[in-house]
Amino acid sequence: MTTEGISVWFPVFIAEFLLILIINVITVIAFARTRRLRKRNTYLIINLTVADLLVGAVAGPLHVYHKSKENHDFSWPGFITWAVKLTFIIASLMNLSLISLDRLHATLYPFRHCLIRRWSYFRIIMGSWFINLRFGSLMAGLCLNQPYGYSSFVYARTSFDVVNLLVLAVCYFVIFVNVYRRPHYQNSAALQGVKKLSTTLSIVTGVSVLTILPWAIYKSLPLHIKVKQTYMSGIDIHNTLAVISFAKSLVNPFVYAIRMQEFRKAIRNLVSRQRQRRQTRTVQKRSHRLQSDAKL
Repeated sequence: MTTEGISVWFPVFIAEFLLILIINVITVIAFARTRRLRKRNTYLIINLTVADLLVGAVAGPLHVYHKSKENHDFSWPGFITWAVKLTFIIASLMNLSLISLDRLHATLYPFRHCLIRRWSYFRIIMGSWFINLRFGSLMAGLCLNQPYGYSSFVYARTSFDVVNLLVLAVCYFVIFVNVYRRPHYQNSAALQGVKKLSTTLSIVTGVSVLTILPWAIYKSLPLHIKVKQTYMSGIDIHNTLAVISFAKSLVNPFVYAIRMQEFRKAIRNLVSRQRQRRQTRTVQKRSHRLQSDAKL
């Protein structure tokens, strides 16, 4: 990224990453303070929210930092920063695949799914973070292995995105076929809850796919086509699609707020508690002032 490009896109990226951080922090607090939201069905959603939070807090700023550097030769500090950045970005996408597989299992085998223990989810989450770290480290090594490693990094990153998108597409296709063709889903209240949660998470996944897919297609194009398209359009396509891609970590809480009633209640409770605290502090300050004035 040139100096002119940094000055133009830097405030855009920083504003987006701040929004991602703030909104996902609020979402994590809402899940943490509301027992009804801390269910086995929502553990993977909480894990996704944490991954999105880390994208805004760590991976996003590192993305801007790496774009501002012209030299990408291998060094251990550079390797660590690239590995951390890619680990959190990969974790955000892989969590969508884990959620889709979990919803698929809940749809095909609803009674078996109810018997899954909490520790099983914790093991899945811990194992996924270990895999994310391995993938992130591998891709970081490819990216810094100039000049031939970068092309391998691009293809590896694109292949990872495509595989995850295929997993999402297949899982939710099977889910919708089973949910809307089985008559017993219309009669059971418990299975209606499974249907509603699956629909909510399919919306989250669909929005995420819409933000990721253009970036994945663009990264898979040859370099001369990218340069030609940018020159002909007069738009910085690379950074525009990067902003859209990072927006995946921003939109999920809005979908939760629209579709999940308990989540809306938790947000309202947080807002009301903050108002009460402010009012209490204001009253305490006034009382202290009155007491000090009375002593004088």
